[in-house]
Amino acid sequence: MEKRVILALVLSAAVLYTFQALFSPPAPAPAPSVTTAETPTPATKQAPAPANSSTPEKSEGIVPAAAGDVQADKAEEFVFDTPLYTATLSNVGGVLHSYKLKAYTDGEGHPLELINSTTSTKVGWPLALMTGDTALDQELAKAQFVGRRAADQLTLEFAANGVQARKVLRFDRENYKFDLQTAVTKDGNNVSHAVVWQGSFGDQSIPEDATKKNAVYQTDTAFKRANLRNLKDQEFITPRAGVDDQYFLAMFIVEDSAVAVKVRKQEYPGADQKPVPTLFVSAVVPDGKTVDVYVGPKQRQWLSKADPQLEATLDYGWFGFIARPLVFCLLWIHSYIGNFGWSIVLLTVALNLVLFPLILKQQASMQKMQKIQPHMRRLQDQYKKLKPTDPKRAQVQAEMMGLYKEHGVNPMGGCLPLLLQMPFLFGFYSALAYSIELRRAPWIF
Repeated sequence: MEKRVILALVLSAAVLYTFQALFSPPAPAPAPSVTTAETPTPATKQAPAPANSSTPEKSEGIVPAAAGDVQADKAEEFVFDTPLYTATLSNVGGVLHSYKLKAYTDGEGHPLELINSTTSTKVGWPLALMTGDTALDQELAKAQFVGRRAADQLTLEFAANGVQARKVLRFDRENYKFDLQTAVTKDGNNVSHAVVWQGSFGDQSIPEDATKKNAVYQTDTAFKRANLRNLKDQEFITPRAGVDDQYFLAMFIVEDSAVAVKVRKQEYPGADQKPVPTLFVSAVVPDGKTVDVYVGPKQRQWLSKADPQLEATLDYGWFGFIARPLVFCLLWIHSYIGNFGWSIVLLTVALNLVLFPLILKQQASMQKMQKIQPHMRRLQDQYKKLKPTDPKRAQVQAEMMGLYKEHGVNPMGGCLPLLLQMPFLFGFYSALAYSIELRRAPWIF
């Protein structure tokens, strides 16, 4: 390359020709990128790498893209296949087109897709870059990046019209996670930008349900949710933000740094021309910082491995303090039984044994109430013509309390045990409804 530059300087007297010779990429350069992208299979064959080399080390910063125009000749996709998931990225905009989980299946037994391509073609794809400048955002969305891959790393570069953009993604083979570095410059100046998660995320094997789609963001050590149905535009500062559904989570993680996050609703016309709502979450990328991205199941093991604080995204509702121990017990029983159906049956029996004293007390109180029902009806018939303001109403109440005392009946004896059981029932429901281990789990037949 140095010889070519020297030769160009010697032979060329024109300043414009010299500039182009120095900074324009040579013609054969794009060819290796195209060949790599169209034949991703060799990268897949490198899967049996040593465990200590499965997660590439993060560089201190992102190297600026080469000067001059850098654009791919055509649209292409890069497929990264790991033991846990298969991720497909497009060089158009450098966005995520597909993310399939191998350990979870759809109704036909295929790996589960988490990205809705129909919705994304309407509103945009995950991992798009946004600057707040409409014209620049459109240029970045349509840009055909030149891609270079090495093992589990993908580098995407684009340069044209004074705009330079670069993305570096490194995929973790041992967890549902990858990290992302980005840089955008215009006319040589750094441009503040955000990485975006947009479109419909979650289990694509079931019908869309807005009640189960949430924006998730961290406040201190807890996580809050904003449901898609009644979502309003929000802005806040947080180190962790993303989207989730009943069983799966996509989360931007900026270690040791809180960033500006925007959450809003995007809509597009559906088949019946009614607006279809989708979630939009953007997180500003700090200069030189790496953004970790978790895209996977809401399962304690994987969440805590990716980031210990992500375990707090598991939400069992108001009765989570009861649901969590029940989930632990259910998984413990399953480790011996091997079938979640029978594990639930055994856990139900155990729960009823624990609640048996309350159930017995409730039944005894109800039987006593049944015995005095004829006396209660006689009193009601005797005084039913009394007006609500009649002083004799107090006499009726006194006689009823006398009946309770005579027969040893506590008026709250039937309700109180039931109220004490309700938290366990709601907690048990939450444990079954939001534990991904139970998703598509077989029982009998």
